[in-house]
Amino acid sequence: MRNPIVINAMLLIAAGLLVGCGSTAVAPETGNLVVPEDWVRGGETGAVDIDWLDEFDSRQLTDFVREAMAGNYQLQQERARLYQAEQGVVVTGANRYPDLNVSLGGSHRGFDDNSSARIETESFDASLDSRWEVDLWGRLSKQQQAAQLDYRAQAARLEHVERELAAATVGAVFNVMEARQLLGVAERRLDNTAEAMDIVASGYRQGLNDALDLYLARNQVERQQANYAQAEQTYTESIAYLQLALARYPDGRMDISGELPVIDDPVPAGLPSELLTRRTDLQESWLRLLAADADLAAAHKARFPSLSLVGSTGVASADFSKLLDGDSSWSIAGGLIQPLFQAGRLRALEEQALARVQIAEQQYLDLVFRAFADVENAISRSVSLHERYDSFVEAEANSSAALDLALEQYQRGLVTYTTVLESQRQAFDAEAQVVQLKNQRLQNRIGLFLSLGGEFTLGE
Repeated sequence: MRNPIVINAMLLIAAGLLVGCGSTAVAPETGNLVVPEDWVRGGETGAVDIDWLDEFDSRQLTDFVREAMAGNYQLQQERARLYQAEQGVVVTGANRYPDLNVSLGGSHRGFDDNSSARIETESFDASLDSRWEVDLWGRLSKQQQAAQLDYRAQAARLEHVERELAAATVGAVFNVMEARQLLGVAERRLDNTAEAMDIVASGYRQGLNDALDLYLARNQVERQQANYAQAEQTYTESIAYLQLALARYPDGRMDISGELPVIDDPVPAGLPSELLTRRTDLQESWLRLLAADADLAAAHKARFPSLSLVGSTGVASADFSKLLDGDSSWSIAGGLIQPLFQAGRLRALEEQALARVQIAEQQYLDLVFRAFADVENAISRSVSLHERYDSFVEAEANSSAALDLALEQYQRGLVTYTTVLESQRQAFDAEAQVVQLKNQRLQNRIGLFLSLGGEFTLGE
C-alpha cells in the first residue's frame, strides 16, 4: 500500500545533505552509492510489479491481507508511533513561537485599627506575560527539522511494516496449505505401511514370510503413526500463526481452501539503482540519518549565545468589576545568554550527536548492502528451486512406480522386505519434497517481491 507521505520522501535527499548551516557530517559517497548497472546473478529485465498480491489471483489471500491490515496489533503500534512523531513536530514547532501566560489574582485583607474598628480591603490584578527565544542561529529550526524527518521516517516505517505484514500473511496461508498437504502425505504413508503390514502378516501366517519382516512392518507402522501425529501438530500450529497475524484467537482451527499454486512466470527485478527509492526500509534509514544530522547541527548551535525577549503587562484594581479600568503597567526586557563554563557538557553533547550520525550512517550502509544481498540471493534461489522442483517431480513419479513394483515382487518372493521399506521411504519422501518445494518457491517469490520493494493493493 502506498502512503502519500512517503511518495516524495527521497526528494528530501538533496535538501537533507544541506543540514547544518550548509554542511553535513554525512559522507558524500553515502548519498551517492556506486552500484552495478544490472543484477549480477541474473534476474528478469523489466519494471518491478507494483501489485504483486494480484499475481496470485486469489480473493481468499486478498481478504486475509485486508483483515491483517485492519486488526494486526503490531501494525496498530506503528500507527500510534506515527501519531506520536506527528505530535513531536508540533512540539518542536511551538518552541519557535512566544510563550504567553495569563494570570488572574485577588486578595482580601482585614485588620483592626487603634479605635478597635475593623478595616477590610480587597485588590484584584490581571497580567499577561510572554517569553520568546529568538532563533538567532537556527537551533530551534534544526530541532523542528529533525522532528519532521523523524515523522517522515516513521511514515516510511509504517509502510514497510504494512508490506512485511502482507507478505507474512500470504506466506502464512501458503504454510497452512503446505502443512495440510503434508498431513495428507503422512496419512497416505500410514495407510500404505498398514496395508503392507497386512500383506506381511498374511504371508507370515501362511509360513511364506519371516518373523523379521513382520517386526519391520509393525515398526514402520508405529513410526508413521508418530509422524502423522507430528504432521497434525505442525498443521495446527501453522493455522495458529496465521491467526496471530490476523489478530484472531490462535485456537488452531480455521478453514483454508485451495492447494499450493505453481507459478512459473518470471519476476521482473528492475535495476539495482532503483532499489534505493522503492524500499521503504531504506527510505526510513536514510531519513533517520538526516534527522540525526539535523540534531547534530542543533547541538552545535546550542553552544552559541541565545537571545530571549521577555514582556509583561497587567492591570490592578480594588474593584473586580472595574478591573479593566484599573491602573496598568508594562515592561519589556531582552537578555543575551552565552554559555561560558559547563565543564565540557555542551561539547560532549555535540560529540554524542556526532556519534549518533556516524552510527546511523553505518546502519544505513549496512541495510543497503543487505537489501542488495536479499535480491541477489532470491534471484539465484529461484533458479535452483525451479531445478530442484522439476527433478523431484520426476523422482516422485519414478519412486511411486518403484514402490508398486517392489510390493508386487515381494509378494512373489523376488525381493526382501527391506527393498519394500526403502521404496516406501523414497516414494513418500519425494511426494513430501514436492509439496515443500512448491511452498519454498512461493515463499521465495514473495521474498523477492518484498526485497525489490514491490507494492500491493487491496482493491475494493
